[in-house]
Amino acid sequence: MKKELASLAIAFFALAFCGAAEELCPKAFGVGAPALLAAAAYMSLRRPPVEGLLFAAAAGFAEDALSSLPFAMSACFFVAVAAVLRGFKLPLAFAAPAYPAYQIWLWMWFGSELNGSIFMRMAMSVPAGAATLFAVAWALLYVDGKAAMDEA
Repeated sequence: MKKELASLAIAFFALAFCGAAEELCPKAFGVGAPALLAAAAYMSLRRPPVEGLLFAAAAGFAEDALSSLPFAMSACFFVAVAAVLRGFKLPLAFAAPAYPAYQIWLWMWFGSELNGSIFMRMAMSVPAGAATLFAVAWALLYVDGKAAMDEA
């Protein structure tokens, strides 16, 4: 019971912290730091399958709310990324191309409504996605260690 409560507390912390980071970090050419996507990828690999997918859905809904996107637009993508990572048992490093893919996903739906061209967004999303994935994974790994989530 303690482990489940600790996991829930960490999930709420991650949603709040990553949502705030996305809003407060500066955006270059319309591309910001994908902290919620990185947290969803991390949680999908470090938690039980249902818990990881539920966190990915929650992170996607938070992204939709923060970005004023239509209902479940990001949630569908985040759950798909989590399912692919979990289903194929891929390491976390394989989540790095998820942010450029998310830019393409948004471009398919919104096209010219996005700030900046798709080429500039793609060029900026590769380093932004990789750096954010590393930073968020490091922070959540630290919090998991302090909460003793790996202990039986």
